[in-house]
Amino acid sequence: MCMPKPKSAAALAALLFTLAAGLARAGSVDVSYIAPERHADAGRGLDAERVRDDLTRLFQSLGASLLPADQALHIEVLDIDLAGELLPMYRTMQEVRVLRGRADWPRLQLRWTLSRGEQVIDSGSATVSDMAYLDHGDRHADGPLPYETRMLTQWFRARFAPQSPTR
Repeated sequence: MCMPKPKSAAALAALLFTLAAGLARAGSVDVSYIAPERHADAGRGLDAERVRDDLTRLFQSLGASLLPADQALHIEVLDIDLAGELLPMYRTMQEVRVLRGRADWPRLQLRWTLSRGEQVIDSGSATVSDMAYLDHGDRHADGPLPYETRMLTQWFRARFAPQSPTR
């Protein structure tokens, strides 16, 4: 990467501040899936692979934007149960995910270890779920796994984002 040469000390300070601000939040996240063939509902075949890829990208994106650069998070996904349920469509011989808002809320069972270098700073497990996933006002959310994305983003922020000091 070619950096422009600053013309003054103030310009140099501004450039360094900008670079430091970008690096201040760039923690890493490693995700593994334990016995994915036993997960309650992550889709089937290529759909299940896509779900795992989407979840991995989500966790890595959250880590890069919310974790300090010196922290690394390892997440083990123990179970996935996506919002809705798969129902067969006999006309097309495919399955369609139907969202009813009953006992079909999204749920992920996770285990994690947060570390700084070789030192473990936190570890634990959680079942993250959202029983009211259809009541949040964004029923037609875009993107892959919209209900799971909202649920996991809220959990990740509450669990791992640095708390701002009270004023």
